[in-house]
Amino acid sequence: MGILIFYFIPALALLSFVAVSSYHFGEQHWQQRLGFKKQSSLFYFIYGAFLFFTLFYFHQSEVNEVVFQISSFELPTHLFFWGLVVSSSSVLYIMLKTFSDLKCLFQEIFLILLFTLLFYKGSLLFGFGIYFVLWHSLPSLKSQVKFLYPGHNANPYKKYIQSAFLYWLLALIGLGGFYFFTSLPEQQFLAVFFSFLAAITFPHVVVMGWMFHSSKSHSL
Repeated sequence: MGILIFYFIPALALLSFVAVSSYHFGEQHWQQRLGFKKQSSLFYFIYGAFLFFTLFYFHQSEVNEVVFQISSFELPTHLFFWGLVVSSSSVLYIMLKTFSDLKCLFQEIFLILLFTLLFYKGSLLFGFGIYFVLWHSLPSLKSQVKFLYPGHNANPYKKYIQSAFLYWLLALIGLGGFYFFTSLPEQQFLAVFFSFLAAITFPHVVVMGWMFHSSKSHSL
């Protein structure tokens, strides 16, 4: 369904991808600390949107090129600036108002500055990849292992890898085959990459949301 939406309504699909991913990035980072309250859900979205706008602001031309290739729309440059200003101000305000643990507050501010430097120095794909793999996917994997194998005394990560290995291998073969054996122009690869990433993001966010809620209900 995600692929079909990208094919027939690419602008809506791209906007939905950014919005859903913003919430999910914030959810993955904060759900163990903040739980699932209405104000927490809003903060999840704002925090994720801030990360996106920080990355987009430093790579406006690349982002505009990808967006135009996918949706034939060109974003105004002031959107990145004001999006970053509003989202960063909101994140800082909520953190200062909510966090009583100064150590945690300073740690989060340090991480934000670190990601800002990473996004500024690296390319669009490098910055997104480092954040996505190291700061999002690895904690997500940890949450999945904890949910799937509760109280598993043997190495649960080994069991997880054994269960998932075939799917990972097929995915890598498919991606490698697509990259090496298609005649796609190099300048369009990012657009296709983000389109496929978005198509699998929608079901992933739904499943992870169910998992987090289920984990919380089991712990009560």
